Amino acid sequence: MRSTIVLVLRDPESPDANLRSEALGSYVQRLRTIEGADAQVATAGTGSRQAVTRLAEAATLIGDGDEVRYVPTRAARDRVASDGDGAWPQSTVSRHRKLVRRSVGALFEFPLEAEGRADDEPASLTTFVTDWTGLPSSCAVAVHPGHPLSTGLAPGEHASFTGRFCRHPLTGDLLPIWVGDWVKPEFGTGAVLLNPGHNLPDLEFSRKVGLPIRFSLAPKDYDGAPAGWVRPPYIKSGHAYRVGPAAEGLPFDQARTVYFAAVAERGLVEEYTDCGMGTFRIASAGGDDGVEVPWDGRRRTVARDDTPGEPVRLSLSPVLSAVEEHVRAAELVVVTPSTRVEDDVLALRLLLAEPDLTPVVKTAPEVVVVGNAQLAKGTAPDTPEEVLRLALLVNAAPLDTLSVKPQHIEPCERFLAAHAALSEREPVAGPERSAEVSKAAGQIKTLLGRQDLKQAFTQLYRLQKSLTKAESVGEADAVCYAALAHVLAGVRTPFEQNALNSAWASI
Repeated sequence: MRSTIVLVLRDPESPDANLRSEALGSYVQRLRTIEGADAQVATAGTGSRQAVTRLAEAATLIGDGDEVRYVPTRAARDRVASDGDGAWPQSTVSRHRKLVRRSVGALFEFPLEAEGRADDEPASLTTFVTDWTGLPSSCAVAVHPGHPLSTGLAPGEHASFTGRFCRHPLTGDLLPIWVGDWVKPEFGTGAVLLNPGHNLPDLEFSRKVGLPIRFSLAPKDYDGAPAGWVRPPYIKSGHAYRVGPAAEGLPFDQARTVYFAAVAERGLVEEYTDCGMGTFRIASAGGDDGVEVPWDGRRRTVARDDTPGEPVRLSLSPVLSAVEEHVRAAELVVVTPSTRVEDDVLALRLLLAEPDLTPVVKTAPEVVVVGNAQLAKGTAPDTPEEVLRLALLVNAAPLDTLSVKPQHIEPCERFLAAHAALSEREPVAGPERSAEVSKAAGQIKTLLGRQDLKQAFTQLYRLQKSLTKAESVGEADAVCYAALAHVLAGVRTPFEQNALNSAWASI
């Protein structure tokens, strides 16, 4: 039996929209179950500490202990940006494309100094660089606090030296590796090249911590005399200065090409367009259903196995379900408020695209987007939840905005009351399903398959009235109606699930 997970996302600002999403999710679960799937609804976080630690090993998690955010890997971002993660709904893809911030540049490899490098460490530190016109005078590399090479930051500390060095791919110079709280983990590789002579933010940082400020660009025929000393930052102008015979004296843009070619010949650079998509909240502090996770305050992330951490209790987002193996292996249906498509759905899409989470997901899930909903003035606030759920389900198409009014509530109340009365009647054994019920059932089943729940409810209500007026109801008609009512409205019936499944299959 195939497994189906119906993941219901939530909008923290709209409880009525959440109830509508839950109603849609329960409907999808009932429909998949009666069609023969092992379907389950997931409406909260997985509650699994393992899910958090698994994700921390496959990608980057950052936070302050009160909120934890997921930073998708470059591989996941590239896969999603190129639509290489399956056939997601075009409307969802279009909304996500607008969020991608593309930056053209190159990935430079800075080989780590061999001395002191652990066997399980990569051979080099990868940085994403958009401007390498002054590459030869770069003096350091900075990483974000949660980077694998980071030694973390003490409380109130904004930068610190890791004690590690890497090699400049063009000159072979040893460059110190720093940690900076201003390095954005979601941009490029989470590691940046510092060139204070030719970049203003780098200059400000270098003045604070005492990094050398050198120049590899200067005015034409610059000779280094005091009267003409260059004032930093000297940005994308002038000619190459003190850079060796291959580029010496070339205009800055030509020198840039020469630098790139030299490093590329060594296999330490490649052109690359970074697809930035931001970070995504996947957990927050507290919550009765929270899980305890070891937290590394210095590195501002989940503690590694070799690092002691302080326990923090986290309430997990439903999107974290996408980390779990059984969810990744199942057929997935996502029911989401429209307001979460650009946040939670994009996070979910990236999580499913992460290459180091197994099993690898190649097929996009079905996505049901739910419009906003609210109770209109005059609607009784004490309306029973089962009535309200049905009203939210059957009075508009899922994507349409719905304002629930008394005229929406009343038919649902009458339907549920009539269903209860009809379920108490003893059906007549033996007779085959009538032609009237067979025809109506076929139409309703088709409408349910199209998610035209409004029209399906209208026709089911009409069939219910017909059966209610009849002096007697045959067992075949009764179980057929019960199967339809169960799927659409989630109501209890006097029949076992197997009987409902058989009736549904025969429609």
